[in-house]
Amino acid sequence: MRLVCNESLLDSLDFADRLIHTKFGWPRQKKSRASEIPTITETVHSGQHQQTEGFLEAQQDHRNSTSRSRLSSSEIVPAHKYDGNSRQQSREQSAERRADPLGLNVLYDPGDGAHVVDIIFVHGLGGSSQKTWSSDRDTNLFWPRQWLPSEPGFERARLLSFGYNAHFGSSERKNILNIADFAKELLYEMKFASDESSQELQIGKVPIIFVAHSMGGLVVKKAHIFGQNDDQYRQIVKSTRAVLFLSTPHRGTDLAEVLNKILSVSFVKLSAKYYIAELRQNSGALQDINEQFRNIAPSLTLFSFYETQRTAIGPKKVMVLEKDSSILGYPNEVSKALNADHHNVCKYADRRDPNYISVRNAMKSVLPNLTMAMPCGATATLLHDRTISRNVENLLAVSEAPEDDYQFFRSRWMPGSCQWIFSRPAFNSWLNDMTGSSRILWVNGLPGSGKSVLSSFIIGQLRDMGYSCQYYFFRYADNTKRTSNAMLRSLAYQSAVCLPQLRDMLHKMSEEAVKLEKAEARDIWQRVFVSKLCKLHVRKPLSVLYWVIDALDECEAPDQLLSLLSSISSSQIPLRIMIGSRKTDALSTCFQRLNHSLRIDALSTDSTQTDLRRYIEGEIEYLRGDLGMKTRVIQTVYEKANGIFLWVNLVLKEILRCHTEAEIERALEEMPSGLEPLYQRMDGALYESLRPGDRDLSKVILTWVVYTQRTLTLEEFSEALQPEISSVLDLRFTISHVCGDFVVIDAKGRAGLVHQTAREYLIKTAGLDHSLTLRRAHRELFAKCISYLSRPDQGVSGERPWTLSRVLSTQTFLHYAATAWSYHLRFSAVTSNHSDLLVLKHFFENRYVLGWIQLLAAWNQLETLVYASNSLNTYLRNKSRADADSSPHTQRLQDKEFLELWAIDLVKIVGKFGGQLLKRPKIIQCLVPALCPTTTAIFQQLKRNTAGGHVQLNAFARSNWDDCLSRFSIGRDTRPREITCLEPLFAVLSSDGTLRSYDPVTHQLIREFVHGEIVTCFKFSPSNDKCVTYGYRTTKIWNVKTGQQICVVNNPENANALDITFINEESTLMSCSEDRRFRHCVIPSPDAGWKTISGNIKYDEGNGGQLFSPILVAFNMDGSQIALFFRTFPVYVWDIDREQMIGRCVRPTDREKTRQDPFSEVRQLCWNPTSGHVLGLYIDGPVFKWRPGETTCQELRTIAFNIQCSLDGSLFVTTKKDGSLEVWNFQHFALVYRLSYHVPIIDAALSPDGSRIYDLRESHCNVWEPNALMRYAEADEKSSDTTSSMGSSTLVSHTSEVSNENLRPLRTLAVGTRTWLFCSGDDAGGVRLVKAADQTSIEVAQGFFNISRAAWSDDERYLATTDSAWRLRVRTVNDSGPKTEVSLSFETKIGRGPLQVLMDAQSEYLLLVTLDTLELWSLNSQTLVTTKPNATPYSRWTTHPSNGAYVIQCSFTTLRLYSWTTLDEIQCRQLKRVSAESTEEGVPEHMAWKPLSASFPLGPDENSDAIEDVAISHQGSHLLLQASSLSTQKHRKVQYLMVRLENLTDFPNLPIEAQGLPRAIATNTAKFLGFVYKRPERGSYSIVRGVEKVLEESLAFLDHDDWICSWPIGDNVGAMPKIRRHFFLPQDWLNLDSLRLATTSRDGKFFCPRNGEVAIVSDWLQHEWDD
Repeated sequence: MRLVCNESLLDSLDFADRLIHTKFGWPRQKKSRASEIPTITETVHSGQHQQTEGFLEAQQDHRNSTSRSRLSSSEIVPAHKYDGNSRQQSREQSAERRADPLGLNVLYDPGDGAHVVDIIFVHGLGGSSQKTWSSDRDTNLFWPRQWLPSEPGFERARLLSFGYNAHFGSSERKNILNIADFAKELLYEMKFASDESSQELQIGKVPIIFVAHSMGGLVVKKAHIFGQNDDQYRQIVKSTRAVLFLSTPHRGTDLAEVLNKILSVSFVKLSAKYYIAELRQNSGALQDINEQFRNIAPSLTLFSFYETQRTAIGPKKVMVLEKDSSILGYPNEVSKALNADHHNVCKYADRRDPNYISVRNAMKSVLPNLTMAMPCGATATLLHDRTISRNVENLLAVSEAPEDDYQFFRSRWMPGSCQWIFSRPAFNSWLNDMTGSSRILWVNGLPGSGKSVLSSFIIGQLRDMGYSCQYYFFRYADNTKRTSNAMLRSLAYQSAVCLPQLRDMLHKMSEEAVKLEKAEARDIWQRVFVSKLCKLHVRKPLSVLYWVIDALDECEAPDQLLSLLSSISSSQIPLRIMIGSRKTDALSTCFQRLNHSLRIDALSTDSTQTDLRRYIEGEIEYLRGDLGMKTRVIQTVYEKANGIFLWVNLVLKEILRCHTEAEIERALEEMPSGLEPLYQRMDGALYESLRPGDRDLSKVILTWVVYTQRTLTLEEFSEALQPEISSVLDLRFTISHVCGDFVVIDAKGRAGLVHQTAREYLIKTAGLDHSLTLRRAHRELFAKCISYLSRPDQGVSGERPWTLSRVLSTQTFLHYAATAWSYHLRFSAVTSNHSDLLVLKHFFENRYVLGWIQLLAAWNQLETLVYASNSLNTYLRNKSRADADSSPHTQRLQDKEFLELWAIDLVKIVGKFGGQLLKRPKIIQCLVPALCPTTTAIFQQLKRNTAGGHVQLNAFARSNWDDCLSRFSIGRDTRPREITCLEPLFAVLSSDGTLRSYDPVTHQLIREFVHGEIVTCFKFSPSNDKCVTYGYRTTKIWNVKTGQQICVVNNPENANALDITFINEESTLMSCSEDRRFRHCVIPSPDAGWKTISGNIKYDEGNGGQLFSPILVAFNMDGSQIALFFRTFPVYVWDIDREQMIGRCVRPTDREKTRQDPFSEVRQLCWNPTSGHVLGLYIDGPVFKWRPGETTCQELRTIAFNIQCSLDGSLFVTTKKDGSLEVWNFQHFALVYRLSYHVPIIDAALSPDGSRIYDLRESHCNVWEPNALMRYAEADEKSSDTTSSMGSSTLVSHTSEVSNENLRPLRTLAVGTRTWLFCSGDDAGGVRLVKAADQTSIEVAQGFFNISRAAWSDDERYLATTDSAWRLRVRTVNDSGPKTEVSLSFETKIGRGPLQVLMDAQSEYLLLVTLDTLELWSLNSQTLVTTKPNATPYSRWTTHPSNGAYVIQCSFTTLRLYSWTTLDEIQCRQLKRVSAESTEEGVPEHMAWKPLSASFPLGPDENSDAIEDVAISHQGSHLLLQASSLSTQKHRKVQYLMVRLENLTDFPNLPIEAQGLPRAIATNTAKFLGFVYKRPERGSYSIVRGVEKVLEESLAFLDHDDWICSWPIGDNVGAMPKIRRHFFLPQDWLNLDSLRLATTSRDGKFFCPRNGEVAIVSDWLQHEWDD
């Protein structure tokens, strides 16, 4: 073995010890092998000039090696054997010491000034800048450089090492250096040092952390003291935030004086050193340092690590530093013991070393606190990085590398094994390939042959070599670790940790609301790896990425994963992938296919005989017996093993349990070869060895181990076995005893099967004593899980308050039971005795189900509800088939229907309430059920379990769920033409050339891109930062986020573009025109215009035929290929770079023809974004898909008119002329969902995740969210809810059918005050009245024009409406008789743009406000009284609350009082704006969530200042104004102003104060809803002497979290707000049209239109939500 150099105080003392023994010839004790630490000695010789000498310390090496169980030998060199060879070794090691650089040296730099902290390592006495931190002097184990940069949290840390000449071995007698000199040298280096490129290090610009060993800690302390008193260094030391002391002698050591005496009398003439003298215990120098440092220390974070092992010095072992000397004893100090001697507290064998983990975690704990005192820029950078990391974790739904799996297999590695891999040319070629190309190494072997252990070994080696290594272990025992999706997400996360560029890209994806947890594997591969990782250019040492993927054969879809890997051949960053698996025919075929596009090397593990024999010998060494017997056992086991480590492991366990040699011989004779015969023997032997009672326990535990969705911990097992099996004294021992070698328990206390082959054997082999039936086992586990959740005493029944932490601390099995019962139900056996049905009914009809949902929301696992819905449906179908032959009276049909309703509700809960549930899980207990339709199962349960006490929802025509999430208008004067869905938005192109983008959650208009002419095509860039619109004359490029036009380009004449796309990292546009030419335009240089980049597109048609203009074209995702269709020719794909055709799609019916018949013409073309297929429609209706390069296409027999593929490529939607649409599975052409809706459809699209459908009909956009699509997204097998073959029809459930009735969006809503609840008007001219008493509705009118305004008179005798034809209608409503009579009072044509209709308190006059005029009408005479110009059209009018003769006009700057009879102005008061927080003028502004008008952003003719809404309090004391002004980006900035009306008519010449609402109210208000009050109940304190008082008056508003809130205004408007939350709006209520009309009545009812209906929520003021 390689002997290492002394580095610290113990090295000095040990050297002195050897020196004494050598000089005086004293014999040194040679310890036996049984001794704990042997002494192995070599001597030294002085070096040259002032260079330090090397000192060999073999005993330290031996201890290090022994602790890691490495078999090695060392030459023992007694003192009298000292010779020239030893002297030569000494000189060599001195040279190695001199090779370690002095001064400050950069070990790792993130680059580009991106570091946010400097971590500086300072060695101790006799050490050096690298070897001090390297175990065994091996720089591959130099952990600050090799390991720390790749640790999470250290990516932006710059790492440096400081070296100084503290080598005690120098023979120069006039060495006057002391600790102070070293400290000054450290300060100088931090101030003036530069890196290799001569760039200044600029230490002190970011926080500093010191890590110091031994005397290095004293150097750091002294430097800090000096720097505090020196102006040129003060800023540097002020940047120090933390110091980690590793065995620092703060109070010295007695051994220092001994060392100096020895050095001064040594025969090699070594000199005593001042700095060694300063290390003596309680020396003056140390006392001075400690005294001064005590005043500095409070500003620092201090960690002191101390040694706990004695250090061997000569024949003795001594404690170099006692704990008291290693600890400062300061209040802010954290002390920690390390299991090491003085030499090894700073050296670590590998990343798993507990000492390394302790030191690393200490550094990591400091990093988040550094932002408190960092410069603003650096603080922002660090906070930004932490935000990015969290967002990336959320995006990928993974937080760390699969370290547990790695450690599990690494712990099974035997020292010295697996080395054979380095002798294999295939491995070395894969490891050291310098060509820069990507390649795969396939390591295959028999089951149990050690492949996973080998993988863990290679991972460790790659790490130790400093390579960037990502890895993944597929695990058969955990279903969540068997998918390609999970593997890709894990590799993406690990890659992002070490590649900041990739991390930034993924952060950008997360900002676009992308979710990859449930995405298809090919979608993740395309979005993360192909489009991002594979296009990175990185510098060394991360220029190559190594991936280790183990147990591919345990992946659910290995063939799919391998097909994805084919695209790494074009990766810019080389990917070296090692894949371990069994060698199966299927995998062999996949690798052979993959070898056509990528280099594949295969390596078999069959050649591991040396490792196998070493393993057998190592285990047999502990067997009692003579050498001959051991030799026979070794040879027999080795010959029978057939290279299978697992077989050997199981056999040796049995042999080692034998007590006699005869038992061993018999075991060897009876031991069968192969795993399956061995498992059979184990099964029989285990059964025979157990008592009858233990046999049942054994089978129960094996059932859990084999069939659980994931492995359980011992704590979970303990709860799962109760109450049937309770009070187990030692569960670990019990499991090992009753399950034998079938079950292993890992370091985390998780019990799992010994190997996948054991699971397969126990499941598939019948007749075993421990054989397990799949469906019966799942039924038992389901029953256990569901009964656990249904226990009356369990903490989430909803019957009493609980906290998640308390529940989980007392119920460890709860998480598994809550997340896995539906998994077991899906695969359980169905019986005819209804027991499982009754268990389910009991669970769902009680509040247990609400507690379960609350738990899932708290865990952020609501997708389990959708999975549970699928499982319920599967169970009910199987149950119905099982009961088919029984009488309907015995089938419990009512219970089945009840569960079917819950299966629907579970999915709808996720879609409509998921966002709110994740924020506040407790709302499931009352608010969510109250907001559900009345016939749903969850609402009925709330009704059964509560006697009132909740908000009430009514007035919906439908009492059940529907699939329509939202419906809104695109525009009044335009027709929508095309729709597309992206991650952060969806966009609609209109016939007038306007492209509008919408928010996918609220459906609010985000931006309008007005091209100014008809647009023939448009496209968003892959990053969604830019979009392009192509018109007849110009092309315009837009910034998507700001809405600003980037540039405009003139189009070539007679070259209409059929499709357009972004290329060259979005810097260039490419188009294909009708003249068959490709053109490009460089966006940064738009003046250059469009340039032709290719000649005419050619078509290699054997018999020729002239090509005219293409009918259809479509670019693929990256713009490298384009699909074209010419009339009478087949579809073909053109490679743009190579300028050639790469394939054509010939319809099977046309194969014998040169030209296509008319029915083979194509109507539409598009690409599957992930699979690379061309998807299209033939003109006669069928759908086809075709992959370029293949000779055949697949056809779906249907009749479709339009087609579009989802962004993830898993689904596509087709439409028909009758207005129906269908959603299909792309891979299988299986029908997933059908919607019947008899309004012609213009276009349709799917959301990126395929869970929603967007369609355009007439002038509206509909958003559909059917259960079928949500279930599809969660299903294990991507198929329809109902079985269907390709091209067949599926059965459509009643919830999938939506009719056209009652779906006209409402345009106006007027709330009544007495008899009538409200009046609503829709976009077809329909007017409907709803009574308050019984909520019956009356249809008043039908027409053709949108109803734009509606208003009631105070006494409800008159109803006034206006429409888009600019007509005013006033109707008289008479409800005095048995039947309501509504008659038209008068009708008239009005001026353009009606803005407001208002009637006075006496119902005598009507004021009509338009853009141009003010018209006053007499209701009694039905005549126009007066007309006046409207000087301030963007104002609002309201009746004076206390004087009915006046009407108030509220404008942005004034309040004007007018007479109702003449409309003459009486007085004008200027508004004086005053903030609620201060008396200074000016009111805080915030961005409005709602626009002023339907045109949003505002049109050019709209005023920049406006009053959007007004409201008067019930008592008439306050007037609330919503004022707004136009921002720079044409959004509204809103101010909420409160005006006291008591003195409105007084002091007419003085301004009236308009006080802003408190900032907490103003900035959190999305829409104010008006003033509300609640009256006290009879008998309450507010009813005094029979007189009813108003309890309180509040301002109701919708906040930005979609909650309806109230603020009691009282008398002090400026007081600190007490905001009350009451209820939230479900997801399907959140659209612009609905919220624009949402309002409240004064008695506290809330009105909100939704899909042509009006939801009314009452009693909400009485219920305040408490988080």
